[in-house]
Amino acid sequence: MDATDKFIELVESICKRRSMYVCDGSFLEVSAYLSGFAHASTNCPLSNDGWKAFSRYVARHFGFPENYIWPYVIKTCSRDDDEATDRLLSLLVQFSNSARTHSYEEILESIQPRVVPEDAEPEQTMRQLLAALLAGSRSEIEPLIMDHPDAEILWQGAYPAEVAVQLSHISNSNRIGRVSDHAADGQVKLITADFPFPITVKKVGQQWKVDAAEIIAIRKRTQRAS
Repeated sequence: MDATDKFIELVESICKRRSMYVCDGSFLEVSAYLSGFAHASTNCPLSNDGWKAFSRYVARHFGFPENYIWPYVIKTCSRDDDEATDRLLSLLVQFSNSARTHSYEEILESIQPRVVPEDAEPEQTMRQLLAALLAGSRSEIEPLIMDHPDAEILWQGAYPAEVAVQLSHISNSNRIGRVSDHAADGQVKLITADFPFPITVKKVGQQWKVDAAEIIAIRKRTQRAS
């Protein structure tokens, strides 16, 4: 049994019996445990540059920008700690086995991110909202978002028409990635360069609507700071 086999065996033990290894059995504590182990070990297959490569591997797998750290990505893309831990186990095993015979760059190049048609309904709704936010139009914004007591901050102020058009062109050129896909249950998470966090889109009746709570929170903080 080589170092990779031993590491995979350890990962499987921790992920399948979390409460035996970490205090509260949470995904984030498992992540911290494995991160500490990898950084302290001298012969772990994911030590040094391997752990950084794994973070890029996870980000690319889920369609995130590669500067996001892997615990955040997996947690964000999972419904609960059980699903997150299962995904961590699967990805760590795949990555570790690939690293036996391939360089990190070769592994990263082999990743095929989840592809969802840009004209899917949740993505269409997100595009429409991004354009409406630039215009600051209540009549356009309100039907696209879930109810929120502070929603009015989204249509307070608008860019000049010419600027809004230019920004809209830039926004439309950005890819929208689906980083968590539970469309069958009426919920997906999307990520776009317009915001530094995933946006949840939910199906309400027959229509997809954006949960704009995070966007509203940012605008409130900006308003208080100005």
